Amino acid sequence: MSSPQRQQWPVTRAYPRFLIDQRLIIRAGFVLHGRTKDISEGGLGATVAGELTTDAPVELEFYLPGKLSPIKLMAEVRYRQGFQYGFSFLDTTPEQRLAIREATIQLALAP
Repeated sequence: MSSPQRQQWPVTRAYPRFLIDQRLIIRAGFVLHGRTKDISEGGLGATVAGELTTDAPVELEFYLPGKLSPIKLMAEVRYRQGFQYGFSFLDTTPEQRLAIREATIQLALAP
């Protein structure tokens, strides 16, 4: 019996991902609801009950850990597998980038 090997991906990710489970609102000319799965400084993965077009711009609204107000930002749908979606953040402000970076640091330190 061979030992399990770590999966090697063809492209290295720009930012590490961290698990996060929060309610998610997606606005794309209509409103969908979902749950976040993971987040990085460049985007997030989510489960969404509905259909979105790949490469379409959408507005995402969700809470970051420890924040009382939701973050709202634009993102692009990068991939879809069933109800699983990947979003890439677009045109984030310096404040949004800082809030996301602080959240990923906090998530990395969580037990």
